[in-house]
Amino acid sequence: MIKVLITDFFNEIEKRELKKNKNAIATFWVEELQEANFNDRNYVSIKKATRLYDKYVEGRENVIVKEPNKYLLDFMSQYVIDKDFDYYKSTKEPTIRSVDLINEPNKPEVPKKPKDKTFKEKYKKPIAGISISLIFLAVFLIYKYNNTNSGNCIVWNENHFETSSCKAKNAINNSFYTINIDQFKKVEVDEETTFFENGKAIIWYGKSRSKKMEFFTSRGIHPETLKELDPVTEYIINKYVFTAKENKTILQ
Repeated sequence: MIKVLITDFFNEIEKRELKKNKNAIATFWVEELQEANFNDRNYVSIKKATRLYDKYVEGRENVIVKEPNKYLLDFMSQYVIDKDFDYYKSTKEPTIRSVDLINEPNKPEVPKKPKDKTFKEKYKKPIAGISISLIFLAVFLIYKYNNTNSGNCIVWNENHFETSSCKAKNAINNSFYTINIDQFKKVEVDEETTFFENGKAIIWYGKSRSKKMEFFTSRGIHPETLKELDPVTEYIINKYVFTAKENKTILQ
């Protein structure tokens, strides 16, 4: 049942917050959901969160990680169904993440004659290795070329990006990030801000080096940390914008 709960917990974060990989899911849990501080024995690091995902969701047997205690199990259950773990165990049916392939009973297996490997099958791994090497070489050459092109670099100026020489201090190569600097700006948001249009987020967010939550008008990176911004969610708005308890629900 613990495996089922942990799987449901990570799946719920993926569904609610639109996180597409385990690193993003683990980071969101640790930095946004977690209530325990660093000195608390119940604190979960990003490394531990990722290992829990590896062991219980991906089913990796060689991952060493301590089983979650009652506090963490209750925390996960509260996030999934708004009830504690004991209630979850009594009502939640296990979810099946994969289909077991079962041989039909009483049906004898007919041995298949092994086929001679084709040229492609024999040299599949060497060809793949060479292809990957060539891709990395091409990416490096493109990056090196673009890094000398002043027209592809930008610098941050107070609340927006401006085009710049790549030799300028703190210059960023926009050939890699492809930020639309005409639309990308840092903005102050409040309860009157429009966060969604037709159900789609039009405000993006990310934390500065000082861990301050900041908001932007377009997809891109945080100018200080260079981390990819995320589209705003109702959870983030309720936590950082709608501070009054009676305003905790917004319309998308």
